[in-house]
Amino acid sequence: MTERTRLLEYFDTAVTDGASRKHAAELIGIHLRTLKRWRTENGAVAEDKRPHAPRSEQPHQLTQSEEEAIVDTCNLQEYQSLPPSQIVPRLADKGIYLASESTFYRVLK
Repeated sequence: MTERTRLLEYFDTAVTDGASRKHAAELIGIHLRTLKRWRTENGAVAEDKRPHAPRSEQPHQLTQSEEEAIVDTCNLQEYQSLPPSQIVPRLADKGIYLASESTFYRVLK
């Protein structure tokens, strides 16, 4: 049984036992509109289509060479023992901008 099916069963039970649809959805922690979308027109549980959806490339996504530049910079002797919160300002003092501090953390993760 999928998580979606289980949650819809809880929702149906709560509504059958007298809870309002809105309150039952709040108790489950899922928006009522989401629960409606999870059903087909005949009331069956709809398949999750997200895994099959095409992934679009984000317009500001870093290129492979930009990510490599971040990793290479962090591996330089002078920056090896420093966190991105110190690397980025030091690079900025030299007039170099590779990416934001949060991007450094994301790439290094």
